[in-house]
Amino acid sequence: MRPIRALRGAFALMAIGLALAGGAAAQQAQQQQAPMREITLQNETDLVLQNFYLFTPNAQDRGQDRLGRDTVPQGATFRLRLGRIQNCTWDTVAIFQDGSEDIRRRVDICRTQRLVYGDPALPTLETEIANRSDIVLRELYAAPARPEPRAPEAWGPDRLGAGVIDANASFRLRMRTRDCAFDLRAVYADDREEVKQGLDLCANRTVAFDRSGIPRPPTHSVALVNRHLATVQEVYVSPSSDSDWGPDRLGAATLPQGQETVVQVEGGCEADIRIVFPNGGAEEAREVNICDQPRIVIAPGWVVQRIEETPVPATTPVPSPGSFRLRNAGPLPVVEVYAAPPGAPRGADRLGADVLPVGDAMDLPGLEGGACAADLVVVFRDGREVSRPGVDLCRGEEIEVR
Repeated sequence: MRPIRALRGAFALMAIGLALAGGAAAQQAQQQQAPMREITLQNETDLVLQNFYLFTPNAQDRGQDRLGRDTVPQGATFRLRLGRIQNCTWDTVAIFQDGSEDIRRRVDICRTQRLVYGDPALPTLETEIANRSDIVLRELYAAPARPEPRAPEAWGPDRLGAGVIDANASFRLRMRTRDCAFDLRAVYADDREEVKQGLDLCANRTVAFDRSGIPRPPTHSVALVNRHLATVQEVYVSPSSDSDWGPDRLGAATLPQGQETVVQVEGGCEADIRIVFPNGGAEEAREVNICDQPRIVIAPGWVVQRIEETPVPATTPVPSPGSFRLRNAGPLPVVEVYAAPPGAPRGADRLGADVLPVGDAMDLPGLEGGACAADLVVVFRDGREVSRPGVDLCRGEEIEVR
């Protein structure tokens, strides 16, 4: 009896195996018979369609972004292949560049194979936006015109998306709208903004941004003096609030030792300064107050401590006893000097064979006997005489003649 029972068990197992195999084969055949599904996404909005999700109705997980690395620009279509699937009913979510979502429940993709976003019946308004400045235009916003100012968040999405408008380049702005009057806002790479209000984009199909509408900040001058050990190859000076150094202020020139250059800086008083030497070495000073220090000496150690180059007044000794000091502030050398008691003859020329050059000073002998009051006569090279009657020669102060 045992062999018969064993045979019965083997047949039972075989039957189960055949049933399972048949079920798997039937399921595989059913999948192979499912049609290839695809849908077309048609974007008739003003915004780039960035993400698209298609998932089982009421599922908690949206699954993967069906666009992957692709996007659907304004006015474009995208054919999305779904593979072999039996199900016709799905939930869909389209996400646009401003973060807004278009959620549609229980969409029958077997009957509706084209999903249209936006209203294709609206007219298309196209305007060329020209960047006629020398700085990249990083963001562009467009909103229906209104007289009162807008908060930044009220401008809507950046119309450039992930792009920019390079210097002296242009961009075609495309909007689905029946409106004509718009306000435009441009943001440059240096964070400066330029706003144009009340533009009729139906009549003017080209709008140029050239930074002329940006309020000009105050301009400060700073002189850079090279007292370093080498020629300075490049100089960068920018407001401390800026994120980059800006252009080389020397251009094609250099700053040799002993020379100086004057740089104009827009913005506040605090500036960052960077110098580059011919060997590629660089030194930087941050948050320099160029209003308090309009003259910067570039020398060893200047980054750590500002080096002053303000002329120190000379501590000239007073004239020696029995003499007086005369300074020539006139246009020609002084060739003769006379000093005598008031009312007395001039006497001898106190210069003798000397000449007092322009701008120089000289100590000359005073009156005999230590008298102080004197009539002073100075003769310039052209014969012109300058008289200073009743001068006190004992005051110890410099006497200036012109």
